[in-house]
Amino acid sequence: MIPSKAAGPGVVPEQTAQYPWYVLGLLTLVFAFGHMDRNIVAILLNSIATDLGLTDWEAGAISGLAFGLTYILLGIPLAWLADRSNRKRIISISLGLWSVMTALCGFTQTALQLFFARMGVGIGEAGCVPASQSIIADYFPKERRAFALGVFGLGIPIGTLAGFALGGLINDAYGWRHALIIVGGPGLIAAVILQLTLREPRRGLSDRVEPLGGYPPPPFSETILFLVRRRSLLHLVLGTSLIVFGGYGSQTWIPAFFERSHGLTSGEIGVMLGPSLIIGGVGGTLLGGLLADRLSAKDVRWYVWIPAIAMIPAIPVSALALLLPSTVYTIAGLPIHAYAIAIALMALPGAAYSCYLGPANAVLQLMVPLRMRATTVAIFLMITNLVGMGLGPVAVGAVSDFMNARFGQESLRYTMLSFLFIYAWAALHYYLAGRSLQQDLDAQYR
Repeated sequence: MIPSKAAGPGVVPEQTAQYPWYVLGLLTLVFAFGHMDRNIVAILLNSIATDLGLTDWEAGAISGLAFGLTYILLGIPLAWLADRSNRKRIISISLGLWSVMTALCGFTQTALQLFFARMGVGIGEAGCVPASQSIIADYFPKERRAFALGVFGLGIPIGTLAGFALGGLINDAYGWRHALIIVGGPGLIAAVILQLTLREPRRGLSDRVEPLGGYPPPPFSETILFLVRRRSLLHLVLGTSLIVFGGYGSQTWIPAFFERSHGLTSGEIGVMLGPSLIIGGVGGTLLGGLLADRLSAKDVRWYVWIPAIAMIPAIPVSALALLLPSTVYTIAGLPIHAYAIAIALMALPGAAYSCYLGPANAVLQLMVPLRMRATTVAIFLMITNLVGMGLGPVAVGAVSDFMNARFGQESLRYTMLSFLFIYAWAALHYYLAGRSLQQDLDAQYR
């Protein structure tokens, strides 16, 4: 890589100081649409299961496994394409596709039809994140990249809030099918805006390197060899997979837990749980990225130490939120429902479990060469989502079915409680990643 300020022929030149933030905001909005369409099923899950006569295991498969299968299988091919072609076009086409498939989910009449429609949503969303993170890395220099990727990660809590609130309210008023049809529409408008206003940046723009026309992308096998030789990446992948496993497993079933254990409707859950999750998710995502940018300047191990430290206090708080009984407490003379306390408490674990987003993704963009960035993100997502998105909801559903004989409608409460050890395990891998992180980062430039 040769330092340069030249834009090179046929590529977008350096922009004004404001334009990268517009790009970041637009891509964050797209990511939010993805998580709205992906996670709305969670708030609808009880209604879907009742309507279609599903067990918890079957409902978990439709929510997570159906989506995860195609998301995982197509993530690497689409990222390989993003490292070689126009990333903006890939994102806009993907957004349009998953929006249409979300709406089609609302027209399904059987569990099998819904399973295949959810697979279609996964096909579309597979093209979003690797290409988006690659563009963000080209617009933001490494000293601001963790914060920028943390802002991008806000799409998760924002999209989840929108999916929970809109899905719950529409479900209560019109049913789960109408909820899916309605939320699928806005993404089509966003796809057109993105295609018309986002400028494809030159690769390596923020890293000040010469245009890469004479440096073709490496073969896929070379990328794999590069990654497997980095021990810190192994622990980063394992730790993140466990966080995603626990996160998707609980997020998918938390609404059903409040319906069954506290007697709330989906609309009530969406309106109350959504703000709690967004406060925690936004706070944790931004704080994790901001702290990583500042502290990593002194020691790069803070990229992985921050998520590891955050996991530990979140575990007992999660346990307390799950164990609160369905009762009413009197606090300062005011009656407070236990479910309100539980939902408020969930903001802290939500923050802790979100703070890895900026630091972990910054490490990926920092560790690999320019032409490997999108492919590396896809490989990372394939593994973490196979474990987390694909297996998390199914595992929780299967254990809940198993525990039903003993705990009845309280089976979800004790199932999610039993999975909290996952986060301590994740923290261990993040700590271990720090032991070889500096060495692996140095190896790129040898």
